[in-house]
Amino acid sequence: AAVPRNFRDMFIFNAAVMGLSGRTWMHELLDSFDAIVANIAKSYRFQEECDVLALRLSKSKVSIELREFKSVMLASLRSLVKDWSSAHETAWSWLWDTLQRMLTSIMGKPAQQEAVLALFLGGSDDCLYQIIRQEVYATFFRMTPTGENYFKQSTSRLHFIVDRVVAMSLEMYREPRRMVEDISALGLRHVGYGIPTDMFGPFVSATVEVFGQVAVDAAVIEAFNWSLGLISRILMRVVNEGSTVVMQAINANSVSQLQRAVACAPRGKRAEWALNVQVGTQSISP
Repeated sequence: AAVPRNFRDMFIFNAAVMGLSGRTWMHELLDSFDAIVANIAKSYRFQEECDVLALRLSKSKVSIELREFKSVMLASLRSLVKDWSSAHETAWSWLWDTLQRMLTSIMGKPAQQEAVLALFLGGSDDCLYQIIRQEVYATFFRMTPTGENYFKQSTSRLHFIVDRVVAMSLEMYREPRRMVEDISALGLRHVGYGIPTDMFGPFVSATVEVFGQVAVDAAVIEAFNWSLGLISRILMRVVNEGSTVVMQAINANSVSQLQRAVACAPRGKRAEWALNVQVGTQSISP
């Protein structure tokens, strides 16, 4: 068999050699490892990756020993890096210790929070949902009057949006991998709508405030706040990353601005800049 030439293949090879190939949870961590390493210097993005990873690891049916991943990781890196030194060992050990500390502080909580939130939402009737639907917008418009310029849809559509926000708070616990993809796609659509990210914070704050008034249990409120906070962070990041100079020109409906935006692109990339905006695995055509 060919000798592995990249980290993922080398990791799988070493895990098998070390008798750890049956640790299925390692594949969840391995899938996120590139993004974690690439964003270690961005505290907000690193926290987001850790939160999502903790949700995915919470679905594991077996006991998780994070130190096992570190052993395989270092063995794989030593095999791939020819001039491996003590500086490399220190740097990668620091990265892993930071990641493990973050994960350890979160792991165990998602399962408990999912249970209490599911119990509350499952026992809520339409009267409670009707209160949330009405009060969220009243609170939001009081906080941010300019928000009325972006919520001009019918009442039924506005109620649907609030219902989806509440439902997504539970779905984030249940299906984190799918939800990240769905939220990314939603964020790119918001780029096309030209909605400023300044609206997200007040809307989340309004939703959290109203939910706190109808949900008496502190554990339920904490579970809802944590999930909705993670959703809003992902959504805002996708909107910011997707708001390229081309999309800004299109939203401004300016031909001259669009021409200047496309002119900034290298010759071989101009068509791609004009026809495709991608964030992660999701893309949208301007």
